[in-house]
Amino acid sequence: MIVKSILKAKARGAGVVTISPDATIAEAAKALATHRIGALIAVEDGGGIVGILSERDIVRGLAQQPETCTRSRVRDLMTSEVLVCNETDTLDSLMHTMTAKRIRHLPVVDGEDKLTGIVTIGDVVKTRLDEASMEVDSLRHYVMGAR
Repeated sequence: MIVKSILKAKARGAGVVTISPDATIAEAAKALATHRIGALIAVEDGGGIVGILSERDIVRGLAQQPETCTRSRVRDLMTSEVLVCNETDTLDSLMHTMTAKRIRHLPVVDGEDKLTGIVTIGDVVKTRLDEASMEVDSLRHYVMGAR
């Protein structure tokens, strides 16, 4: 299975919620809650990815600066070295990257580095479980048909 197929199968589609790096953390938290998601992709006006802000980043910011965190800017808390995946990457490569780097969200880019979606660890687990279920069903059908 490749990333493009995972995006097509997602309940919410390939849509990804973005935010300006100059938005406040309060605005980011509201967007996360409104969309019921765990991370936002920070993009510049031209659409280029400049960072990713997760719920963990906000919690960390609140712990370090409880009085001022919500007035801080996304750029102050976001991770600016963003790992991405390509639409043609495999499920196995996603599992490896997400596990090795201990990340839960991977923005998806096309061949021209244009943001086309986001894949979460939940998407990866669901896809792998679906694949395993299909394999079991195929084997069961094969064994039952061989009798």
